[in-house]
Amino acid sequence: MSDEEIKEKRKTLFTDERRCTGCRTCELACAFYHYKEKNPSRALIRIVKLENKLRDVPVVCRHCEKAPCMEVCPVSAISRNKETGAVVIDQEICIGCRACVEACPFSIIVVDPKTNKVAKCDLCGGNPRCAMVCPMGAVFFARLDVGPRILARNRLEKKILEKP
Repeated sequence: MSDEEIKEKRKTLFTDERRCTGCRTCELACAFYHYKEKNPSRALIRIVKLENKLRDVPVVCRHCEKAPCMEVCPVSAISRNKETGAVVIDQEICIGCRACVEACPFSIIVVDPKTNKVAKCDLCGGNPRCAMVCPMGAVFFARLDVGPRILARNRLEKKILEKP
């Protein structure tokens, strides 16, 4: 399969903040899948409370096409998984310099306090647990060309339901 064919089929996480209730089920599923801990602070997805908008917003790694984290890594510990399209960190190579933390425009790369190395979403190997468990569909896993259409449909449904 060519790089172009892989890109066409690539899936990633999308978020619809209007659907998020702040239940943090996604964080628990992520932390348990990756660390076998029921501790949302270990999650690689974050629910951010926007007090000024009275809204909870799921923040996920976007697995950027031109990933700044990958570009700044001095030891090439960050690469794109050919099968899933996820931008992943090789913990064996990572030196914990945190250059990627600074480079991430979404501030979603974290330092694992137990290893002192960086960690980020790896799409759970192609089956993201956060999307599987989100009861409201605020986090979902879709092809790059389909996700924006789902978001547009969700916005339209909300507008239709709000009309008298």
